[in-house]
Amino acid sequence: MAVSVPKRHFKRAVDRNVLKRRIREAFRRNKGLLKLSASETGQSVNLMIIFTDTQIVSYQVIEDKLKELLLRLNKEISP
Repeated sequence: MAVSVPKRHFKRAVDRNVLKRRIREAFRRNKGLLKLSASETGQSVNLMIIFTDTQIVSYQVIEDKLKELLLRLNKEISP
């Protein structure tokens, strides 16, 4: 899993790092949603998350959106 926060929207490295930490933590806590389906089908998944919003959002918003993304990806992987 890789995370990218563009310098175009967040000039300060501190802001980019805060968002990257929040995304990584949300993924760490919810990666089980994805692992179960991928391991059952024998597939591996490479994931790149690019943060495209122009404002810093709270951890709760990031976690909710990431859960939604993982569940949607889970449907695509499942046979």
